[in-house]
Amino acid sequence: MASGGGGGVSVAPGGSGLGYDVGEVWGDLEPFFFDEAEAVADHERRMRREQEEAQKAAQRLQDAIARKSANKAALAKISDYDPKQDGKYFNRFHFADFSKFDLDEESPLGPMRYTNIIYNKGDEHWKSAAVNILSVKIASLDVGFPIDVYGTVIFRDSIDYKCVYLFHREKDNCQPIHSSDESLILTGPKRGLFLLDDVYVEIDLKIKDCQVQEEKELSKGFFNIRGIPSRYLDKCEVESKKLATRLSTMEVTYAVVNNAVEATIAVEVLRGEFYGKIIACTTKVPNHLVLHDSKLAGVMSKDNSNSTGVIQLLRSIVSVPLEEMLLVTIVAQTGDAECERTIEFTPHISGGDRDVITVGVTKLSVTVAWSLISQ
Repeated sequence: MASGGGGGVSVAPGGSGLGYDVGEVWGDLEPFFFDEAEAVADHERRMRREQEEAQKAAQRLQDAIARKSANKAALAKISDYDPKQDGKYFNRFHFADFSKFDLDEESPLGPMRYTNIIYNKGDEHWKSAAVNILSVKIASLDVGFPIDVYGTVIFRDSIDYKCVYLFHREKDNCQPIHSSDESLILTGPKRGLFLLDDVYVEIDLKIKDCQVQEEKELSKGFFNIRGIPSRYLDKCEVESKKLATRLSTMEVTYAVVNNAVEATIAVEVLRGEFYGKIIACTTKVPNHLVLHDSKLAGVMSKDNSNSTGVIQLLRSIVSVPLEEMLLVTIVAQTGDAECERTIEFTPHISGGDRDVITVGVTKLSVTVAWSLISQ
C-alpha cells in the first residue's frame, strides 16, 4: 500500500478508512431506532412512580403528625399537678404510642396458658421472674378514718402492658377502711405477673362522700418495679414502695420471685360446710396472700342437690419459685373454735396436683394447676 502526500490513509476497496473493518467490530449489534411511543410511556411510568412516592411520603408525614397529635392529647389527659409530687407529673403509665395503645384496655390473657403442654426431658424452659402483690395499704391519710374507698389498682407487665386488675370497685360497692392497719381487699391478678423489663403499678382511688356530690381523690399516680436487667436476683425479695398523692400516701408491698411458675388454685367442699380463711405463701416468703375470707363471701356448703361446693376465691394466682414449696393453709372456724391445716405442693412447669384434706368436720379438695409465666 502506498502512502500519498499529506499523510492520508489508503483505504482498501470496501474498507472504512480506519485501518480495520467496522463490520468485524459492530456487526452483531442491532441498529438503534428511537421509539417515541415507548419513550412517552416510560416517561409516564416514571411520573406515576414519582407521584406515588410523593403520596406515600405525604401520607407518612400525615400519619406522623396524627401520631404526635394523639400522643400529645393523651399525655395532656394524664399530666397532672399535685403538691405531694412537687409539681407536674404523669399520673398514669405513659411509655407507649397512644395512637395505637389504649390505656384502659384489659389484658385478654388468662391463667394456665401452658398448663397442658407436655415438655420432654432436656427441653429448655424459660425461667421467668415474677411478682406477687402482697398488700396495698393507706400508710397515711390527710383526712380522718373511717373512709369508703373505690376505684382501681392496676398492674402492667411487658407481656402486653395492658390492665391487669388487682383492685376494682365501683362507687356503689365501696370498701370501708377503718385504719391504716387494714389492706385493700385485692381480687387479682387473674394471671401470673411477669417480670423482665420494668413493670408498673397504677393507682386511681377515690373516697365516697355521702355528704357532698363531689368525689374526693384518695390517690392518683403510678410507680415502677425494677426489671431484671437493673437488679441482681438470686433469691426472692420482699420490697415495698410508697406513692404520695392527693389525700394519702399508699404503700404497696410485693415479692419479687425468681425462677417462678404460675400456680392457679381451686378449692372445693366435698363434705360439710366451710367458714373461715384460705391463705397461701411460699416456703421462704411467709407473707400470706388471702385467697378466701368467709366474712366477705359467706358460708360454703356441699349438698347433693344443687351446690357444686366450689369456693369462690378472692384471688387464685400465686407465683412460686421452682426451688421452693407452695403452702396452702385452710383455717376453718366452727363457733369459737378454729381448726387449721396446711398442704404443701411441689411446683412444676406444667400439669397439676390435687390433695384432699379434712379440716374439722369439713372435707376439702385443693387443686393446683401449674404453668410457665412467659410472653
